[in-house]
Amino acid sequence: MKRVITFISILLGGTGSEVSAQFLLGQTGSNYAGIHGIYANPASAVDSRYKVHVHLAGYENYLYNNYLAWEAPYSPVAMLTNTVSSKYRGPSKGIIFRDQEYLREKLNGRDKHLRAGGEVRGPGVLITLNEKNAFSFNTRIRAGVAVTHASQSVAQLIKNGTTIGRAIEPEDFGTHVYANTNGMVELSGSYARVMYDEDEDFVKVGVTVKRVIGLHQGHILGRNIDYEYVQDPTYATEAAVRLKSVDAQYGITNEGALQSVSFSPVWLLGNAPAGSGWGADLGMVYEYRPDVRKYSYRDRYGVHRDASKNKYLYRISVSLLDIGRILYKNPNYVEAYKLQRRDAILAEDNFTGMQGIDGFMLGLNQTLNPSESERIASYRTALPTRLQASIDYNVKEKIYVNAMLMQGFVSNKRAAFTMPSVLAVTPRYEGKWVEVAMPVALTDNYSRLALGLGARLGILYFGSDNLLSTLNIGNPKGIEFYFGAQIPIYQKAPESNLKCYPQREKRGLFGFLKKK
Repeated sequence: MKRVITFISILLGGTGSEVSAQFLLGQTGSNYAGIHGIYANPASAVDSRYKVHVHLAGYENYLYNNYLAWEAPYSPVAMLTNTVSSKYRGPSKGIIFRDQEYLREKLNGRDKHLRAGGEVRGPGVLITLNEKNAFSFNTRIRAGVAVTHASQSVAQLIKNGTTIGRAIEPEDFGTHVYANTNGMVELSGSYARVMYDEDEDFVKVGVTVKRVIGLHQGHILGRNIDYEYVQDPTYATEAAVRLKSVDAQYGITNEGALQSVSFSPVWLLGNAPAGSGWGADLGMVYEYRPDVRKYSYRDRYGVHRDASKNKYLYRISVSLLDIGRILYKNPNYVEAYKLQRRDAILAEDNFTGMQGIDGFMLGLNQTLNPSESERIASYRTALPTRLQASIDYNVKEKIYVNAMLMQGFVSNKRAAFTMPSVLAVTPRYEGKWVEVAMPVALTDNYSRLALGLGARLGILYFGSDNLLSTLNIGNPKGIEFYFGAQIPIYQKAPESNLKCYPQREKRGLFGFLKKK
């Protein structure tokens, strides 16, 4: 039975080691954020400090939980990067990991959760067309794991399994667990435009449209779970779990969904993947510019602003992100059920010899024995819709303080892609080629205080939104870091603001065509 529970643990939580930083708090609020800023608010594309911003590649990850504290003699990063000292390796050079010793349980009777997520940010480009218009095209692969509202007994069962003499009894008030795993490809296009630029007030808006392709989706939504321990029919020293009652919905995309990935136009735009859909981001930015005339000049085409300089005393940003859903309906890859069961035995034999995702699903079906009438032909998962609101204040030249709220709206009690909410304050030094930021945040749905550090040095950016935990300081319950490379082509300063030219004829829509 221990092996069954271990596999469930890997399915629901194991991707935390390969997935992600939450919001790049050390980068997103910058006037040099470029493509990273567009992911937080598409309006930031226009009137940026870049003429062109090319993103080459980047990686980010986060992992939070309120159940297990890391007490290993080496850091989580050392384990992930396989740089653990030889002192903690076995004869075959494998890393020694004693889960009962290195992972301390927090047992307080409350529901447990684990949230993990990550991105591989691929090639992308931001192009400033003119003073009022900009567009961007970006690519990324996103993954997320959320196990929430897990009764303490279920969390212990997932971690420890069952042995004779160690029974973890269910709570009297009802036992439950909600878990989702998601992976998707995102191709997006953004457009931003300056809508108002008069004296001290400046407003710009933006929109992103994204094509999202489901690479993987799995969910277990268990309610009203009641169970007891019984003797495993095969293994004398093991116990099995008899599910006295359970109301559940569970589903998964099989391994063929990942094997079918091709990135061809037919695959990206058609119905070949396990799931697909569309999404959108909407954003607006207001800037208060009391000294805007210091950054204004006239040439033969009219009055302009110095595009190489920040001009605001404070900036307010509001956006609604990831509006949309993915529909999973390809019968070749999607299998899901909704059922109620009484007296089902979760035993080792049902999972013996089962390999990978497909084997786990087969073992679960052998345990619960679903019928075709209980099968769900298709289902939708919500994208991680959330509100972003921030204010950025210019304290003095090159010194800024940013306060940002990210509030998620999607519940994990259904098949969905969710992300945790965060509230952060980030002071930063912002230069053209060098930038350093230090976010202080309430992460993990405002439940945990974290200190971060982020930097941009020329073409490189890197950092962590949870630095102390990442460095294995203070028995961490999470980890976060990110890094990447980009090519910046900056806006040029005007040659002179003293030249005076006659006013040029006004331009029409989008600044391209003259009015007749």
